[in-house]
Amino acid sequence: MRLLRHRSARCFRARHGRLIARHGSAQTRQRWIPRLLASELAGIAVTEPHGGSRPAESRTCVVAGLDGTWRVTGRKTWISRLTEAAVFVLFFRAPDGGLAAAAVDATEPGLHRQPIPPTGLAGWTWGVLDLDEVTICQEDVLNGDGMLLLREHFAGYRPLVTATALGGAAAVFDAVTTRLSARRALGDLPRLRDSTLITLGRTHVQLATALLGAVTASHLAEGGHPAAEPWGAAAKAHGIDTADSAAAELALLLGASGFRADCQTAKTRRDLSGLLYADGIHDSLYRTAGKQHTATKDAAGVTSVPTPRDRLASVAMTG
Repeated sequence: MRLLRHRSARCFRARHGRLIARHGSAQTRQRWIPRLLASELAGIAVTEPHGGSRPAESRTCVVAGLDGTWRVTGRKTWISRLTEAAVFVLFFRAPDGGLAAAAVDATEPGLHRQPIPPTGLAGWTWGVLDLDEVTICQEDVLNGDGMLLLREHFAGYRPLVTATALGGAAAVFDAVTTRLSARRALGDLPRLRDSTLITLGRTHVQLATALLGAVTASHLAEGGHPAAEPWGAAAKAHGIDTADSAAAELALLLGASGFRADCQTAKTRRDLSGLLYADGIHDSLYRTAGKQHTATKDAAGVTSVPTPRDRLASVAMTG
C-alpha cells in the first residue's frame, strides 16, 4: 500500500494550469506557465449558485467594451484554492451566448472572496468568488469552445482526484497494519481475528483495482480517446466511493484511537467524505458513464461510443 500511496499522491497542483498550457495564447502561456512550474497554483471557477452540473447555463456573462476588452460579472461558488491561486481559469458566457474560458489574474481588483470553512478538504481555502466587472483581454481568452475544453479537462483531472483519494485510503491502510503489527509484537494481540484479516485482504484488492480503473481513465484522457469522459466519471465515482468506505471500515480496526479529532485517520475520513460531493454528485457521474451503454446507432449501425474491445485496445496502445 505504500507504493500506492506515494504514486497516488503525485502532485496535481498545476493541473488546472494545463488548460492554459494547452489552449492559451502565446502571451498567456508566457505569462503563467513559468509561474505555475515554479509551484504557484491555478484555480478553476465553474460552479454557480444554481448548480455545478449545468455549466452550459452559466449566468456569469461578459459585456464587450469599446477598447476590445470584456467585462465579466457573476458569482462562482464552492471554489477551491480561493485565496492561494495565482490565476483562475474562469468559465463564463461569451457575447455570442456560448461558453468560454479565460485566464484571470487572481489580483484583479474586481475579484471578491468569501471563504467558507469546509468540513473536510481543508488543505486550501474554499468558498465564494464574486466578479464585479473584471477586465478580460482578448489574449487571455482560451482557444476553443468552452464546453469542449471543460469536458476534456475533467476527463483528465478526475482520475488524478481519484488517485489522490485512493492514496489517502492507502495511508489509512498502512496506519492500521502498522498498528496491528506493533500490538502483536508487544503481545497485546495474541492473534488477529479472521474478520480482521478478511477486511485487510478485501480492502487491499478494492483499493488496487480502483486505482487501475483510474489509471485506465487517465490513459484514455491523455490519448484523447472518445471514451475518456465516461471512464473518468465512472472511475472517479467508484474510486472515491471505494476509498471512503474502505477508510471507514479500516478505522474500526484502530479502536477508539481512530476516532480522536487529532487522528490523521479521522482527518482523512473527513476529506474523503468531502470528495463524495466535490467535483460532481456521484449519481450524475455514474449516469454519464451509463449513457454509453444505451447510445443510439447511426444510419450505418455504428454506435456513438467505442466497444469494450476498442477501449481495451486503446489502453494497450497508450500504455
